[in-house]
Amino acid sequence: MQLINRNGITIIDLAYDCIADAFGRNKELKFYSINQFINSLRDSVEIIEPANLFLAYKSYLIKIANAQLSKLYAQTDPIGAKILRNIKETVGQSNKLRITRDLKGLKIEVKNYERKNNNPDFPIEQLLLNIERNNRTLQTSELLKHIYNTLEKQSEFKKSVYLFDVVLLFKNYFNSEYNYDYEIDESSLLSKIDGDCFEEYEIQNLRQKVEYFIKEKIMINYFLKGKLNKVEAEAIFFTMNDIICDWCSGIISKNSIYEYLKNHFSISHELYLKNYRTKIEYLVKLAREEFANYMLQEL
Repeated sequence: MQLINRNGITIIDLAYDCIADAFGRNKELKFYSINQFINSLRDSVEIIEPANLFLAYKSYLIKIANAQLSKLYAQTDPIGAKILRNIKETVGQSNKLRITRDLKGLKIEVKNYERKNNNPDFPIEQLLLNIERNNRTLQTSELLKHIYNTLEKQSEFKKSVYLFDVVLLFKNYFNSEYNYDYEIDESSLLSKIDGDCFEEYEIQNLRQKVEYFIKEKIMINYFLKGKLNKVEAEAIFFTMNDIICDWCSGIISKNSIYEYLKNHFSISHELYLKNYRTKIEYLVKLAREEFANYMLQEL
């Protein structure tokens, strides 16, 4: 929920993405994802027990939601996503720790630990407090070893910690909370829309629909929720209009989203990466998907 709220996205937005994924069509306009699910069942849909079909479909939707959350996490927090990936890989090779799941999410847990429901959660703030940086920075495997030793030697709390709490601790330890100096591949986001089979007036009609859709998203997801002020919201809206206009014309006039934004908002590159990049990239992604949806409807 923190990940979704931080990026200005609602559960409904996430649900739309999941529905679009589940009922996506291929070039032959067939529901490829649903067909894969049906083909994975042991029995045909006609004879399978309704309760078993429900459970199988529920599992299928959970996998789609997890995949959407993973993509969202990678977009909004690339550093955290990299740390998360390293932790999962390291724990997967460990003979002392394992990753489990409860209703609150994924957990790192001591292997062979017999869960006791009456034990409270381990206070995450106690972890890593006594780690000192001497001449070197500890690696992921060494930090996880410290977590194991801390959990194993105590019996007052559960011998587990939530995975995303550990990611935040690691980010703080590596001083990467506000380190946004990394390369961003925007070529796919800024490439022209393929509208060769449409007339010019049809493209312009689609453009107006997408611009209205994006304006609504900016207003509801960001401005009304206080995540952007009026100046910021207008600047991002005009930035999106410029990007969409270039898509439709086939002439990409800027090399990056930041350059588009600078035309409407005076801002440093560092501040752009810290406060605005994830919001605008998410809107660009939505706009491209909306174009694709409208084009399919018109064909």
